[in-house]
Amino acid sequence: MAFFQVSRSRIWAYAVQSGGEWRSAFGGQTLAQMREEMPDMELIPTVDALKRENDGYRQPWCEISEARYIDQLEVLPPMDWHRSGECESFKSSERYGGDVTSIFARFRGRFFECRDLDTLTPEQIRESLVSTLFAGDSANSGH
Repeated sequence: MAFFQVSRSRIWAYAVQSGGEWRSAFGGQTLAQMREEMPDMELIPTVDALKRENDGYRQPWCEISEARYIDQLEVLPPMDWHRSGECESFKSSERYGGDVTSIFARFRGRFFECRDLDTLTPEQIRESLVSTLFAGDSANSGH
């Protein structure tokens, strides 16, 4: 379980059971005590808290310049740099929060960026890019 602050979309503290009541792992505060200072505090399963925290950092694909793409490729060591056919992608080694990082892709001579989970595979990155920005292209429709 985790204490999740809705207004900031973040995990405030992980929870442990003590004396039949959920308390923060450090400090031992109950949900009622936390709500005195942060009325929007919730106690939710950890897996849900992590998903909601990650969702708060995610951003959809947007087109960027070639200069930004190259700059991001060179500024920090890229993670999972992959090239296959007409798609090249890599992830920033810097996190925005949780499991979310910036993802960069070159597809059909154009450049794109999004923020998404650092666990996405190159195939998932390509599929996401194509379904989001190129879904109506005849080259992708099989016709």
